[in-house]
Amino acid sequence: MNQGERPATLTTAVRVPAGAADKNDGARLIDSHVHIWDPTVLEYSWLDGELDRPYLPAEYQAAAPAVTGFIFVEAGAAGTTDEVAWAESLGWPELLGVVAHAPLEQGSRVVTELAALREASRTVGIRRLLQDEPLSSFEDPGLLEGLRALARAGLPFDACIRHHQLAALTALLAKVPELPVVLDHLAKPPVATGDDGTWERDLRALAALPQVSVKLSGMPPELRDDQDLAPAVRPWLEVALDAFGADRAMVGSDWPISAMLPRRLAPGRWLSIVLDELAASPAEREQLSWRTASRFYGV
Repeated sequence: MNQGERPATLTTAVRVPAGAADKNDGARLIDSHVHIWDPTVLEYSWLDGELDRPYLPAEYQAAAPAVTGFIFVEAGAAGTTDEVAWAESLGWPELLGVVAHAPLEQGSRVVTELAALREASRTVGIRRLLQDEPLSSFEDPGLLEGLRALARAGLPFDACIRHHQLAALTALLAKVPELPVVLDHLAKPPVATGDDGTWERDLRALAALPQVSVKLSGMPPELRDDQDLAPAVRPWLEVALDAFGADRAMVGSDWPISAMLPRRLAPGRWLSIVLDELAASPAEREQLSWRTASRFYGV
C-alpha cells in the first residue's frame, strides 16, 4: 500500500471524530493497550524526558472517561512479578488484566516463571519485546520453545515488533499454531515515509494465520511532525482491519507513549478516531471496542 491509498472494500470518506470515546454513554469499551508506571516505586531503565515520571490510573481515566475496562501491558520494570503485584495493588476497578513480561527466549527454563505469573490473579497474557532484536532471534530454538511453553500455560502472546520483522514473525508463529497471538501497533508501519507494498504484503501474510489478531494502536509515534493524525493513519488502519477482520481486531490507546510522541493526544481521542472512522456498522464497532479484546484475553 502506498501512503494515501485505501483498499477498495472500505469507505474512504474522512470524518472528524465526534469524540464518542470521550464520553460515557453506557456502552462497554475496553482499551486493550495501556501502560502505567511509577519510577518512585519500581525501576524502569528506559524512561527518559517527560516519560520519566509517574503515569497512574487517575490521569488516564481523566483523559478517557468512557473506558469501562483496560488491559495493562508491561512497561519494562526491573521486576516482572513486582510489576504485576504493583498494578494489582492500585485498586483500579477498571483493570481487567495484566500482560506481563517473561523471558521466553529461555525456552523450557521459563516454565516456572510462567506458572508463577499464571497464578497471579490478573495475568491474562505475556509480552516479550522483540522490536529491537535482530532477525536471527526469530529463528532461536529457545524462543520457539518458550512460545510453546506459553501455549501450554494457557496464556496468549503480545507480539511487539517493527514492520521489517513481520515476515520473520510469521515464519515463527506458523510453528506454534496453538498459541493465540495479538500483533501490537500494526508492527509499527512506515507511516512517515509510505509503504512500498512490503508492509501490506507481510501484514496480510501474518493475518493468514488464524491464531493472530491485531491491536489498532501505537500509530502516533510513527508520524512525522507535519502529518495530520486522522488522515495519515486511516489508510494503515483500514488495511489492518481489512486483513484481520473486526473479529480479530481491537482498539488500544498505547497511553502514555502515544499520548506524548510526537504530539499531545488524549487516549480518548485515539479511541474515537479508530471507532468513529473505521467501524462500518454497530456490530463491527462492538467487536473493535470490546468484544475482540474480551474474547482474546478472557476478560
